[in-house]
Amino acid sequence: MSADNIIENILDNLDQYSVDELAAAVKQAGVKSAEEFISKAREAGVPLKKSMRDALAAKFAGSEDDDWKQAQAVGTEEAFRKYLDDYPEGKYRDEARKGIDEARRRKEEARKQESMNASEAIWNNVDKNSISSLHDFINTYPGSPHCREARRIITDLRRDEYFGVGIEALDKQIKNINTDTKINNPEETIADLIENYISTGKISEIQFLDALADDNNMIRGKVAHRLWEAGVVTDFDRTGIDSSFIAHMMSDIPTEELPEPPRPMKGITKKECTEVYFWGIPSSGKSCALGAILSAANSGKVAESMQKDNDCQGFGYMNRLSNLFKKNGEVSTLPKGTPSTATYEMGFVLNDKDGKEHPITCIDLAGELVRCMYKKDAGETMNASNQAVLQTMTDILVDNRTGNRKMHFFVIEYGAEDRQYEGLPQGVYLDAAVQYIARTGIFKKDTDGIYILISKVDKAKAKGAELQEILKKYIEDNYLSFYNGLKKVCKDNEINRGVVQVLPFTLGTVCFQNYCKFDDTTANNVVRILLERSYGYKPGRMRNIFEKLKK
Repeated sequence: MSADNIIENILDNLDQYSVDELAAAVKQAGVKSAEEFISKAREAGVPLKKSMRDALAAKFAGSEDDDWKQAQAVGTEEAFRKYLDDYPEGKYRDEARKGIDEARRRKEEARKQESMNASEAIWNNVDKNSISSLHDFINTYPGSPHCREARRIITDLRRDEYFGVGIEALDKQIKNINTDTKINNPEETIADLIENYISTGKISEIQFLDALADDNNMIRGKVAHRLWEAGVVTDFDRTGIDSSFIAHMMSDIPTEELPEPPRPMKGITKKECTEVYFWGIPSSGKSCALGAILSAANSGKVAESMQKDNDCQGFGYMNRLSNLFKKNGEVSTLPKGTPSTATYEMGFVLNDKDGKEHPITCIDLAGELVRCMYKKDAGETMNASNQAVLQTMTDILVDNRTGNRKMHFFVIEYGAEDRQYEGLPQGVYLDAAVQYIARTGIFKKDTDGIYILISKVDKAKAKGAELQEILKKYIEDNYLSFYNGLKKVCKDNEINRGVVQVLPFTLGTVCFQNYCKFDDTTANNVVRILLERSYGYKPGRMRNIFEKLKK
């Protein structure tokens, strides 16, 4: 029935409606106002009493507010649209349009939540060992919060495909993380890696502890502390590690930051001295070895005393290194590595048992130096920091080179031959360094000795002649080209009768990489070399001796 027919039927039966029923019927017929109905009644010749007209007008006047309240109560897009259809010029039309937008937003959020709920159920059933299943999940549910986790698992699975799984693969990854300069927090990364290996069943806690028993320096103390605190690894006693180290680790004693140099080196401050240079790539143990040597020099056991030169550029650094190790048998926390681009000058005088004074300047060359030598000769891009490192060495040993006698110690970590630095093992960089040295003539006839100091030899678990044989074989197997290159430099420049001496070195018992129970034996040996190979003089006779040496 059409709207006009409905209106006609209402007018024919007008006396049967109450005011409320009439208003409802008229609205249902599509009439928008009392005036419109009154007009239709007049056109149809049906008079309406004034009381009915007034009552109907009142009903229509209050109905918009009621209908708006009803639309708000329902809150759907359809309810707000009905209000706009009924009252196209209504006083709530702006609010109705906003209500439509809000209802659409809620509907979209509900759809997303429903999708997320569905993705949650799907995620729980995804095969976490299948790269293709994880990719399917990401493609199907790109908005799921589990997509990030899925990508991380895919990365782990790809890594497992490359490295394999098991304790050997874990050890290899730990070593790579330690030398990856792009990783901001290697300790946290390694702890997460170990926790993942154990929680996913790639290795058991017992397998990890057995590996730590074989190599007490597999991880740093900070990593061990985090694994212990999180309950991932609990039974450290199983490793056989000395209880004093375990107590030190559980105490989480902070690692000291060594100071950066206050200024770059341009030359040697002390004009008349023996210069002793320490070379080594980052993480070779060079700074800690220097700390042990300076602590031994400062102890009064080999040298009677040590007077530090407060004018040298590395005075603060020298003071901290020389006080790292107080006495044998105490557990100390090793410092963090020095900035790999920093070179330090440490001047001091050692007094020997005969009352002679030995003026010495130790130079801790930047760890990046050997890599910068490689980059220079390989034609690789060098940033400003690389160029500054190489320039410092050039300033000291070429442009502003003194006539002082010199010694050079190359520090190599035992067992680190496979460790990668920007994709290359340290042997490649050491070979490049000796070629650079030979080509530029840095080691001239004012050099009295060249030494290879092999740090962390406690890993070899041997002593005396047996250890020397092991180190000889170790050099032959891993660094023979570097060793032969240094021998040739010695022969060509008549240094120490062409002999390159290999020195075993250990800080003592090192555990968790940065805890040390100090043993000064090998450090004392180096101090003896410094005294034996440097020039000593009775107080007041220094100038005459050095003048004689220069002639």
